[in-house]
Order: sequence, then structure tokens, then C-alpha cells
Amino acid sequence: MILKKIESPVLFDANILINFKGQLKFLFSLFDNILVHKQVIDEVLEKSIKIELDLLMEENKSITIVEDISIGDEVEQALYIKCDQELKNTFNIKDSKDLGEYKTLLYAKFGDVRLLSSQDTTVWKFVTVSSYFNDIDCITIQDLSYLIYLNGSNRRDRKLAKLLYNKFGRDEHHFEDFKRYIERYNNELPKYIEFENNRIYNYNELLNGYAKFYSSGDFYDIEEIEWDIVTAARQNPNTCIDCLYSRITKTNVDFQQRNCSLDLELFDENCTATRESFSKKIRSRIE
Repeated sequence: MILKKIESPVLFDANILINFKGQLKFLFSLFDNILVHKQVIDEVLEKSIKIELDLLMEENKSITIVEDISIGDEVEQALYIKCDQELKNTFNIKDSKDLGEYKTLLYAKFGDVRLLSSQDTTVWKFVTVSSYFNDIDCITIQDLSYLIYLNGSNRRDRKLAKLLYNKFGRDEHHFEDFKRYIERYNNELPKYIEFENNRIYNYNELLNGYAKFYSSGDFYDIEEIEWDIVTAARQNPNTCIDCLYSRITKTNVDFQQRNCSLDLELFDENCTATRESFSKKIRSRIE
């Protein structure tokens, strides 16, 4: 029995369908209103996935195949031109490589669909920084894994959900950290992209505080600063020093003496709910 479902219409991209090949019936059981763009179906090369979709559509009326939307008045046409250009500046549609993402995003924008399920990190980044598509939220496989976890009826189900999360998640973004993060928002999905970006942002803020302080000297480069911060975090677990929300104390510049950027007291209720573990592996995610 599904305890928690996504009620809003969700537009699925090709990557999600491919990654859940053979399990689409279970995946779709988590949603009340499933949309798939025809272009996405055309680019899903494996015949078996198309057959799986066809069989599901025969028994599940909540699955809808959509096509391009006709653009209306002059105001909407002007917006379409801007949206179209922004997409073409980001995605390669000349050789059809990204045509599915292009069509899906345009449909989401002009079809008033606010949830897109995608495992394409280019789409994640685009939606996050976009001028015209930033009102669309992406549900990732990590979000889906957590949704499966919430609906797990036993330990085995929840373990499988964690395994799925770990298969597609980044090493530095542990499931338990994501679980704590999303519980603060009453388990409202999606949250993974926000969670990932929040951790990367806070790591960079921590690093840049020290980098700026030492920037006038020639004896300390950014790699050395980063190494010292990571080392201090590893040697001081369960302290402010291993927390991504810690910041430089300018009155006493020491990697092992930090201020909390949120002004929390160590291990009080808010601190415990907010802090997230530190990992050296996040270094590879700085962009």
C-alpha cells in the first residue's frame, strides 16, 4: 500500500524511464498524474521500454503522452522566444542529442507543469540558475529513493531504497544527511537538488572565508587552506569544526576555532537538527 504519493502532475524525462526499466509500474504507483513527452518516448531507443510503457498505459489512466503546446497571444509568443533562446544556449538540439530535454522543459513551462523528474545534472543546474525556468522543480532519483523509503513497509524495503539512493547519489551527500535535511520540511519533495546545492554552497563559504583572509600572503595557497580545513574536520568529529555551517573567527584565525553562521549553540535542539557531517570528497564538487 502506497502511503505517500505525489499528487501534482509530473513530467518524466528519458533518463528516469531508462533507470527504472522493468520497474516502471512500481515507479508510477508513487504518482497520481504522470506525463511523458512524445519526443522522450521517441528517443528511448530500447523497444522493451516502449512496450512496457504501452502495457502500463492500457491499465493505468493516470499516464498521459503529451506533445508540443500551441503558443497563444503575442505576450506568450514573446515569452516563448526568450525561453526558446535560453534553452538553445544551454542544450545541443542540432543533432537531437538534447532534444528530449528541450521539448520537455518547453512543455513544462507552457503547460504549467511545475514538477519535472530528471536525472540529467545539466537540467538540474539549468533549472536552478535559469531566468525563465526557475519556477520548475526537479524530482531526482534521490528524491524518488526517499519516496520509496517513506513507503517502505519493512526493513528490507527501506534498505533497498537506501541502496538506490547510494547508487545514484554523491558520496559526500549521505542518505542519513539527506533524511535529516528533508525531515525539517515535513518530508515534502523534491528537495535533493536544494540539499546538494546547500551543502556545496556552505562548504565554499567556509573555505572562502579563510582564503580571503590569507589572500594577501604568498605563503598559503587555496589547496593548503582546504587541506587544513578538511584535516581539522576529520580530527574533530561531532564539534563545530566538522560542521559546514561553521565560519572563520576573525579575532582568532584558527581552523579549530569557528563561529556558527546560524548562531546556534553546539548540540542544542536546533543545532542537532541543522548540522550535517563534513566530507573531504566534497572537494571534487566545487565548480
